[in-house]
Amino acid sequence: MNYHLAPMMGYTDCYFRLLAEKLYKSHITTFSEMIVDKAIIYNESKTIDKHFLENNISAIQIAGSDPKELKLAIQKLNNVDRINHINLNLGCPSSRVQENKLGLALTQYPTLVRECLDALKTYNKKISVKCRLGLGLEEDQNYIFKYLSMFQEFEIKKVYIHCRNGVLNLDTKKNRIIPKINYELFFKCKQEFSNIELIPNGEINDLETINYLSNNDTNQFMIGRQFANDLLFIEKLGLIEIDNKIPIILDYLGSFEDYKYLNLNLLKKAIFTLLSKVNRAKKIKKDITEADSIIQIKNIFESNQIWN
Repeated sequence: MNYHLAPMMGYTDCYFRLLAEKLYKSHITTFSEMIVDKAIIYNESKTIDKHFLENNISAIQIAGSDPKELKLAIQKLNNVDRINHINLNLGCPSSRVQENKLGLALTQYPTLVRECLDALKTYNKKISVKCRLGLGLEEDQNYIFKYLSMFQEFEIKKVYIHCRNGVLNLDTKKNRIIPKINYELFFKCKQEFSNIELIPNGEINDLETINYLSNNDTNQFMIGRQFANDLLFIEKLGLIEIDNKIPIILDYLGSFEDYKYLNLNLLKKAIFTLLSKVNRAKKIKKDITEADSIIQIKNIFESNQIWN
């Protein structure tokens, strides 16, 4: 089985992504927070340096609705060696994104989506798309089939599908609750578009769901908030074994010792995802919170037997 860390604003920064990569190695693919094409066009160097380490292996998720600007951003990304995979966001329902016809809102305009996909194809490395099963509360197989046919036409081989509809007049939190998960429609998509690698996202947070998907010919899973709550939950389910966590974490911490954009609070936030349901977690979190350097955080992990 392989896992994909879903792009999430406020979560999948370079600190969290690198930690996931160090722990899960080749079993995980990670994605940046959504980055608007204009940020790449007008502030390329700072945008790339703040979001991607020199040894980055994450994909960049981008959003755009102007094909010309999207193409300009991709031209710049073609020259960035540390990035080799672009994922186009066609699923984010947030109100801030809607204002600029980005994410899910863009899918109201199929002709414009087609032009954006044409721009996406100018990228000379890997490309993929993230989308939703539908737009609005009503189930509509035609929506996802229409877009999968379009992706197929543009020879896009990998698509991440959030297995619930998106609703533009609901906030992001309600969009995670009110539209219902519909794995059955996802399975229909897999049958109808067998030449596209379709990867499900949404509510994949327990062994029962993973087994259900596995029993329906699915062995790759995109997981977001469950990883953000407990990065080690896959190991706790018995699906992967991670040996020698302390040396891995010390190596991870060492990666940021010379990072000029270091944000110690974001580093700590990533580390806290390891401490769900561990012995003395409250005390360890308190010590990490009070630490004012990477060396101090290293000492905390070296002096505590957190995992048996």
